[in-house]
Amino acid sequence: MIDFRYHLVSLISVFLALALGILLGAGPLNATIGDQLTGQVADLREDRDRLRTELELSNAETEDLTTYLDGVAPDVLASRLEGRSVALVTLPGANADDVAAVRARLEQSGSAVSGELAVTDAWTDPETASFRSSFAGQLVGYLAPAPEDDAGTDVVLGTALGQALTSADPASAGFTEEAETLLDLLSTGDQPLVAVVEEPAGPANATVVVGPRPEPAPEQETETDSEERAVRTAGYVDLTEGVARTGEGSVVLGAATTELDLVAAIIADPDAAGVVTTVDSVGEITGHVSVPLALAADISGDQGHYGFEEGAQEPVPASVYLPPPAPAEPSPAPTEAAEPTEGSEPTDGAEPTEGEG
Repeated sequence: MIDFRYHLVSLISVFLALALGILLGAGPLNATIGDQLTGQVADLREDRDRLRTELELSNAETEDLTTYLDGVAPDVLASRLEGRSVALVTLPGANADDVAAVRARLEQSGSAVSGELAVTDAWTDPETASFRSSFAGQLVGYLAPAPEDDAGTDVVLGTALGQALTSADPASAGFTEEAETLLDLLSTGDQPLVAVVEEPAGPANATVVVGPRPEPAPEQETETDSEERAVRTAGYVDLTEGVARTGEGSVVLGAATTELDLVAAIIADPDAAGVVTTVDSVGEITGHVSVPLALAADISGDQGHYGFEEGAQEPVPASVYLPPPAPAEPSPAPTEAAEPTEGSEPTDGAEPTEGEG
């Protein structure tokens, strides 16, 4: 049975150990511990200073590289897309600086931006999924060529968007009636799927889709949030696939740092990967400069994925210079053969009437 003497011995042992620790800490071990802590603090300061120096050097190198690329870009891009017009399509979350930079690089390549449309959040709103499905079915009658019978809703809507920007009437060199109708249907209503940022001046030869920069994952992202992001990204992947099937060519500029980024999702999709040409590094000058190069390659028939992030096939597109597009020739107006009058010479191949030589 534990008695008072046991408690007394235990207390005495605790106090003796405490006293011994104080004596050792203040005596023989004091200098050793102090020296170790002082050395560790000095090492940490050296690491901090070294990392700061490396960061400053890295930032300086990045600025120099940006300055260099900005200087050589006009010569590198010159005449790549000479005489062609390009329509811009922006997705929700696209950075305005990226859109402006892409526009500037396209102009340096000899092309002109014919117009700009912004896809709205309604495109992937889960509450209007059934409406969009029915709406896509109604638009199929205006599409020429129409998508495959098993094409998904967003592929059909993406095809409608692409044809609304690129379908030209050879007789007038303007939009076809179907293209005008498609743009009107897509951009009007209570929840329009696109907003007209810059009214298209005429049919574009090709399109460029600008996606958002890498989206940082929330600190406390639930499984539902992750699923919603995946569904939203999948809708935009199908949109780009539909757009890529229109005009002479199309390029998507986006990110590929995570599997939910636009370009990464396109590359991972078996149907879209072989149709859509992509460029990653959306917020960098390398991505902006590569857009006209990739578009020229895509128009020439060299579809691929370019950049420095996961899934890229090549860092830089192949060097392609495209000849100016052939002007649209109006269809000849139908003519009716005139009946020869009495005494006139018959036209070639016509039988002479009675009394004529």
